[in-house]
Amino acid sequence: MRLVVYLPALNEAETIGSVLDGLPKSIAGVESIRTIVIDDGSTDGTAAVARRHGAAVVQHSQNLGTGRAFVSGVSAGLEAGADIIVSMDADGQFRGEDVAALIAPLISGKADVVLCSRFKNANMVGHMAWPKRAGNEFLTWAISTFAGTRFTDVSCGFRAISREAALRVDIHSNYEYIHESLLNWSRVGLTITEVALPVLAERPVGESRIMQSVLKYAMRSAPVLLRAIRDHSPIKFFGVMSLLVALPSLAAGVYVSAHWLRTGGTAPYTSLITLSVGGLLLAFILGVVALLADLIGRMRLQIEELVYQSRRERGDALSRRRNNVEP
Repeated sequence: MRLVVYLPALNEAETIGSVLDGLPKSIAGVESIRTIVIDDGSTDGTAAVARRHGAAVVQHSQNLGTGRAFVSGVSAGLEAGADIIVSMDADGQFRGEDVAALIAPLISGKADVVLCSRFKNANMVGHMAWPKRAGNEFLTWAISTFAGTRFTDVSCGFRAISREAALRVDIHSNYEYIHESLLNWSRVGLTITEVALPVLAERPVGESRIMQSVLKYAMRSAPVLLRAIRDHSPIKFFGVMSLLVALPSLAAGVYVSAHWLRTGGTAPYTSLITLSVGGLLLAFILGVVALLADLIGRMRLQIEELVYQSRRERGDALSRRRNNVEP
């Protein structure tokens, strides 16, 4: 198997050299290991440091965000013929020696995606500010609920994916991409597992750019999460909304009807008739939207399957050419 470790980086010149040096040079069951740095618009010489430490560099002319860096990293990994692609932050929070443990389920064929979990074992992470921990727990609960898999950590920047999972990557956000990806992978039946590994709670140099403002992070990630949930389970998404509107509307209508049967009039609850009828109409419309969204979702799956097949055929062609050229 060929392994590619890619590191998204934005102004990480102070730490990226030591992170690259700490990566393993060989792993049992792995034929070759390549490192690629995705320089997302750095202005501090990150790319030059990365090259001095043996990494190939893909440079963005400006900061495009973590989502675009993810796409660039996966694309570069596939172009390099990777069977396994590891994503690892360049800030020094993760240990290079743990790459072997992270990819073990992929090498053994037991998983398609492996997540590093900071919370699976309580002693694997140090002190973390409660707003950040609460945000992680909420996102983990939401993804677990809709993916149908119990996760303990869905936001860690240390993860590994198989070539199959890489070919299935399809995201629409410039920033918060992993939650959307997890739902997409679970939807197509890929196996996702977690490995508990030690992680520094805070980066050793500088401050986290993603979690500097919990409110800003929440406002940026909420629309992405909602869209991902909508696309993953459109019937559930709109169906739940329909029920939430229908049940109180129906209850109001029943209450007014019971009052009319007892008294022969609707006063003083006449206004509830309008609310009940309007609510039931809205619930019906949401139910129709749920059916249409499900139809659109099925069409989207067919398009994604065509894209996946195209990527796979292109990758197979590149692999054949590479094998013909290499000794």
